[in-house]
Amino acid sequence: MFGVGGGFVIVPALVLFSGMAIHLAVATSLFVIVLVSISGVASHLANGNELSLETTLQFLVGGFVGMWLGGIVAKRLKGPAPQKTFSVAVVLVAVFVIFKSVVL
Repeated sequence: MFGVGGGFVIVPALVLFSGMAIHLAVATSLFVIVLVSISGVASHLANGNELSLETTLQFLVGGFVGMWLGGIVAKRLKGPAPQKTFSVAVVLVAVFVIFKSVVL
């Protein structure tokens, strides 16, 4: 629930129940997801599994590019725009999940 995709639970909870600003709530959510991801990788390695260098590099490059672009976009979004954007994203994900569950 709080791993990949958990931001859809954490962000609204932080904004609604703590009064946290949307930018800070998103950053906190991403930090929690990073911690959960690190835990997952450590567990994977502790079980004697290997990591593909190619896949690891793709995730690192994608993550850093996403952080860079996200920072640029976040600086330009003011007022209620981040909350509206997040709300639209949540609705789109919900529609996608409903569609996939009905079709499959």
